[in-house]
Amino acid sequence: MQAAVAISYFHRKIGPIVYYTFPEEILVEEEKARLAEFMDQIYEEGFFTHKFGKLASMNFYFEINSDWARGNKEMLMISFVIDKTPTQMIEALLKKATSNFAQKLKRQTNLFKAFYTTEDAQVSEEDFSDIKSFSSDIRIWLKELYWMGVEELRERTEEEKWASVMSKPEIFNVIKKISKGPMAKEDLEKWFDIHFATYDLDKILQELEQEKFIFINSIGQDTYVLLVKEVFIMRVPPDCIIEMEEFSPETADLTELYINAVRDIFEEYEPNSEDSLALFKIFDDPKLYNVITKLRDGPLPKDKILALYSENSSKNLLNNLELLGKMNIIQDFSYAGEHLFLLVSDVMLTASFPEYLKRLLPKETKGYIAQAYSYRRITSEDEETNSE
Repeated sequence: MQAAVAISYFHRKIGPIVYYTFPEEILVEEEKARLAEFMDQIYEEGFFTHKFGKLASMNFYFEINSDWARGNKEMLMISFVIDKTPTQMIEALLKKATSNFAQKLKRQTNLFKAFYTTEDAQVSEEDFSDIKSFSSDIRIWLKELYWMGVEELRERTEEEKWASVMSKPEIFNVIKKISKGPMAKEDLEKWFDIHFATYDLDKILQELEQEKFIFINSIGQDTYVLLVKEVFIMRVPPDCIIEMEEFSPETADLTELYINAVRDIFEEYEPNSEDSLALFKIFDDPKLYNVITKLRDGPLPKDKILALYSENSSKNLLNNLELLGKMNIIQDFSYAGEHLFLLVSDVMLTASFPEYLKRLLPKETKGYIAQAYSYRRITSEDEETNSE
């Protein structure tokens, strides 16, 4: 999905025009003109959607106080444009985001100056710095809105969906408890009340049943909980090392450093429950997951990673990079005058029938299941195939 954000305003001579878009290359001039025209159709503040060509825009029209405009109001519109028909959930999300953006701009005293140039008659030399400062602020805030929207609208991968369930300690331990075989719900409740008294087991079982992790069956007066899908998480060497070794002979010395760093991690690695839960939590955090997916293609300079985020988001990113370093997921070092980040320990999630169920299956079925759930990372191609 491609997306862009834009802010438009009503120019006193030209009429409605787009003031700034991000990313700048997404919308062509004709699309910007079509977008700005929507302002002519709106007469009161609020949210509205519009479809034009293959694009859909979710817009919020509003006004800010102005000492220079006719009627002392500048007419503005913030838009989030995507190349797909928005769902009700997307509309609701962006209605809130664009409304909050509008309120933020309204609170800024003298922000109206950003929509004027040094050539305008109202502007004096003492206004030059305000024009420059507010113009810069609007661009920064628009980029922040874009990254927030993109992060929220991105469809979660199968890896992330599984991690969102398994990252909760109470669920992680319930699944671990019932992985050995069917368990009477009454016995599970007694164990659960001892270890997780502040949580509601029925809500947890309902969630696990909806996600098809468990099956609950009653036999006579007894109710049993059966685990039917078990999700495993483990560290694996990153695939990009092999590609670097085969296809990038010019960086052989970097590849050797990379291989040694990865070897150091896996010589001491032993899977355990504590590490598994920590890895599930990482994959449940979109920001941490995004860093990992970017580094799966190979080492990246620090500046290139930071350039993908807004100024405020970059501060959080540095904290995330530090956390991933402490977890031995990534490593940073200097090479050829650059500060690089490497993915030294990739993470893979797989799903399978629990062992107790596999033992009950016919031999030929076990072979099929083993092949279907082979230990490989889910790729975007897999997800597209499954969706078809």
